[in-house]
Amino acid sequence: MNAFFARIVAFFASIATMFTAIFSQPSIVPEFPEVNQTEKSAFDEGEFVPGEYDIVVSPRGDDSAEGTLDNPLRTVYAAKEKIKALKGADCGAVTVWLREGVYVIDDTLVFDSSDCPNVVYRSYPGEDVAFSGSKEISGNWQHTQINGVDALVTDVAVDSEDDYFRSLFKDGKRLSRSNYPKQGVLKVADPFEGEGVPSDWSPEFFTHTVAFGAHTEDLIDFANVSDVDVRLMHFWCDELLPLRSVDMSTGRIETSKISSMTIRVDDNYVFENVREALSLPGEWYLDRTEGKLYYVPQEGDTAENTVLYAGGCEQLIRMSGAENISFQGINFENTDWERIDGTFFGRDMFVSHPAYDNIEYGGPHPQAAFEVPAAVYISACSGIDFTDCRFENISYTAVKFDAASKDCNITACRFNEIGANAVFIHGDFVVPATTQNINVTDCHISNYGRIFNNAIGILLTHAVDCELSNNEIHDGWYTGISVGWNWGYSDNPTNNIKICDNLIYNIGNGWLSDMGGIYTLGIQPDTVISGNVIYNVGCDEGEYGYGGWGIYLDEGSSGILVEKNLVYDCSSQTFHQHYGKDNTVTNNIFAFGGEGAFIISRHEEHNSLFLENNILVTDNSMMYARTIESDWFVDNANLYWDYKNGGNVISGYSMSLFDRKSIPLMVGRGYYNNGVFTDPLFKDAANRDFTLATNSPALDIGFEPWEYNAGTVTLLD
Repeated sequence: MNAFFARIVAFFASIATMFTAIFSQPSIVPEFPEVNQTEKSAFDEGEFVPGEYDIVVSPRGDDSAEGTLDNPLRTVYAAKEKIKALKGADCGAVTVWLREGVYVIDDTLVFDSSDCPNVVYRSYPGEDVAFSGSKEISGNWQHTQINGVDALVTDVAVDSEDDYFRSLFKDGKRLSRSNYPKQGVLKVADPFEGEGVPSDWSPEFFTHTVAFGAHTEDLIDFANVSDVDVRLMHFWCDELLPLRSVDMSTGRIETSKISSMTIRVDDNYVFENVREALSLPGEWYLDRTEGKLYYVPQEGDTAENTVLYAGGCEQLIRMSGAENISFQGINFENTDWERIDGTFFGRDMFVSHPAYDNIEYGGPHPQAAFEVPAAVYISACSGIDFTDCRFENISYTAVKFDAASKDCNITACRFNEIGANAVFIHGDFVVPATTQNINVTDCHISNYGRIFNNAIGILLTHAVDCELSNNEIHDGWYTGISVGWNWGYSDNPTNNIKICDNLIYNIGNGWLSDMGGIYTLGIQPDTVISGNVIYNVGCDEGEYGYGGWGIYLDEGSSGILVEKNLVYDCSSQTFHQHYGKDNTVTNNIFAFGGEGAFIISRHEEHNSLFLENNILVTDNSMMYARTIESDWFVDNANLYWDYKNGGNVISGYSMSLFDRKSIPLMVGRGYYNNGVFTDPLFKDAANRDFTLATNSPALDIGFEPWEYNAGTVTLLD
């Protein structure tokens, strides 16, 4: 009975609070602190001070030379073999000094336990050094016309699949394959549902097929069908499916690779690598039947001065069992890619199905570009470090630390134009984790997922004691940082991950669904998400699009501390927990979610999280979305404000009259405990300056300001 009367008292008190919030806002003159700009210093290149066993390499050297400054070796391969002879000798640390120039990696550079430890491969002070996976194409260009536009053409030997390339570069930029349509997307007309093979565990999402129907008016008669890829965007996945056949009369499209996810009516798709669509400056097409490369010149290009670089090598470095090897001040660039033949669903499941007799590729895992190889691959190694390196025009994942790797670092590196994940930290699904202490700090990651769109800026699965901090991540088609790889509450190797002080923005960009600026999976005790600034997360805006969240704790995420983050301008809510247990969400600013500030999307028979001392602001959208009963989560001492409706904040399923819940109704359900409904006094919320006044009412509820500089953080370029 006492609890009943207490609820009644709280209900009437909430009505008084609501009227006070609407009609009686206090008049406070805000006072603001000085704002400091965060800067990160560049790597100190130091001076050339050769040690007794050091080696100098130059593209103008000779592999039979001594490897000195005056008589350098020519290749990294030769330097590596020369150092091998030192293993076991008391030579201390050895440095390989790389003089300026491009070192073509035409055969993967392999390190293993036979290689000497304590070796540094670094650029000579003040000089630019690149490890390149491309080969030059110049000379012998002829003028021609293709599809009614002027183009250049040259003969290219394509005698085997090894000669065929899918990447072409010019002046440090990736050139575009010819795609169709030139603008917008096409829509699936018929998914041929009866032909698909559904999975046993989730047929809604995972029904696999090699055919779908197009609107016939969308099709063109492809000259080289087998060279065309279909990129199909749906859910949180983009399929890259090679064409097998097109029926112009019926619209039936068949592929030689299974879809990893269910195809639906009106799913978006485009055709890539289409000869008939070659038309824009900078586009190219390699016709393997003719053995000719066509290129539409850009301004200033002539038959005499055009130099292009075709992707050759796909993997620059592979390391297994190596120890204490570092790379400093080196550019890794211009690698190629092939269609991924995945194994997650396997081929065997289709053997007895006649529709799949001609399959050439298995279906890849549909999340996070998980099965895409890496240009730099590290497995079962320790002490592998990259400092002040640049990864650019990498067609696969840039760097992957695989099972049983430990004590490795990527520091102050630049990643740009990456085909899949920029950094992938992965381990075996064993407890305790064997992959540990892998740190990615002070890096700048931009334009990731350029080929495999569902890739992540930094992906971490099955690892422990890692730090991902002070990174700037932007302009990807999917999640910025993803940690964990276990759906549900079973034992999880992932633990004690620090995701701190990152700047994440302009991701998603309306292409895929179900993403977060920061995304987690599974039980992760001691994992901390702190000090991050996240904004402009945008999901697919089409009929099926959903889920552009700022911080997204997905299935089973538990034991995580989310504190002192600024999250704003997300297409969905700024914070989303699908389901999990006893997470702590405190001292954050969640602002201007397109569909509200906060959502938990599954009710469970335990406390989902603690929401305390946060500032949540909206602009005519829901404060708490989808919340009904009082036992979904526990809140206390948060500040709430709606910039259109003032303190009269709304929660519920929608802002419509019959779906929304007022303050008294939410209090009656056990929410808004000790909450205040007042303007938090940001410096200029309309222009996204969330500097908090030193006399903000948020301080009265226990909110603790921290230093952040949204939009002004300067990281390594």
